[in-house]
Amino acid sequence: SEKQIRFSITNDIQKVLEDVKTKQIIVVLPDLDLPAYLKHKATVVHFDIQKLPISIEPDVLPLLSLPELAMLIEYMNNAEILQLVDRSNYRQYADEARRYFLRNELGKIRKELLEKSHSILGYSEILELGKLWGKYVYLCNKVKEIPENEIITAIDSSSEQKILGGIIHNAFYEPLKTVDKIVPYIKKQNPARFALICFDAMGIAEWYLLKDYLSDCDFHFFENALFALIPTMTLISRSAIFYGNAETVYDLRYSNEDKAFFQKFSNYTSTSFREGDLMQRDQLLGIEAVKIIYNVFDELGHKTILPPGEKSKNVFFTNVKIYLERSTIKDDLKMLLDDGFRVWLCSDHGTVVATGNGQKIDKYLIETSCKRATIIEKSDLAKFYDVNQYEIPFVKNKIVLLAKDRTSFSYKNKVEVTHGGITLDELVVPFIEVRR
Repeated sequence: SEKQIRFSITNDIQKVLEDVKTKQIIVVLPDLDLPAYLKHKATVVHFDIQKLPISIEPDVLPLLSLPELAMLIEYMNNAEILQLVDRSNYRQYADEARRYFLRNELGKIRKELLEKSHSILGYSEILELGKLWGKYVYLCNKVKEIPENEIITAIDSSSEQKILGGIIHNAFYEPLKTVDKIVPYIKKQNPARFALICFDAMGIAEWYLLKDYLSDCDFHFFENALFALIPTMTLISRSAIFYGNAETVYDLRYSNEDKAFFQKFSNYTSTSFREGDLMQRDQLLGIEAVKIIYNVFDELGHKTILPPGEKSKNVFFTNVKIYLERSTIKDDLKMLLDDGFRVWLCSDHGTVVATGNGQKIDKYLIETSCKRATIIEKSDLAKFYDVNQYEIPFVKNKIVLLAKDRTSFSYKNKVEVTHGGITLDELVVPFIEVRR
């Protein structure tokens, strides 16, 4: 496709005959028994192990997945490795090929991130940048690297300036660009049975981690990215998901998500679960709407202890991987899909590695707060704090005070995984439909 080469992929002989009449087209097909006369009308090349551009023993092929084989071929050719791949070394070469492929991919993403960070025209570019940034953070973890300061600075400075200037406000007028539009979207889909599953604190990078964990399931993902609400905290943004509202949540003292969800889907027989509650299919009998909350990312993020000066999520991601392998998430998703549910995954916010700035907001001003942000009534006193100020769309009497850069309102130099701010790590979140 990139080289403008016309091609067709088929296993239908009639389609092959039609394609052969069209000159300058490549037909890719399984090992079909082609008519003799067709072989005289076209150049027929039969690909088998002998045609592979690497030397590999036949009994090794079943041990490699197709993506692994593709990466292995590219790696060994580009590195000009002529060694025979056999049972004694195939895993070593496959691992080297994977790292080679990931580092190449990282190089491309670095370049694209720098280019896109200088060309933000609207909220759509912020969402695209957030998706790309999440993938970059995830791949850095895969190859055990730390995101480069140059990239972090470029992404944060360009996006922060635009977000504080109100660039994402227009997104709230669109059907599905902010988390408060998830429930209206599902209602419009009018599914017979559905499950809305919220992974608290799952940013785009964390979604890639979860997706990797689910890779051995027969799932297909339809992926989208949305804006969380600012401040990116559970009380505000997760409530907005289930209340289906981006305004009233700023007046909440506590959230009753279940009640809001049940009211929004009052024409459904509804229930809610936490991880570990859904043990058997009998629990789904007669149920049409399911709400599930998983706290793996949020709880492990807050519990992960990072070394002083740490600037990556690598320790946090390692903890998450260990937890996922022992979780019920795969079984829960399979059970829901097997029982005929449409399944959507969402999140209320992501997380960021932040360093304590030693700054405190006076308690008498605070209405709602978290480590990276505080909501206060509008006041001239806000100017006495070294913070960024954010105007909340549709809410005129309150503002958000945001810790600058990647800092938090915490003990000086304390490093932790937290949230509440407007980095792309925290603000751009996944919205996924899972199908067989």
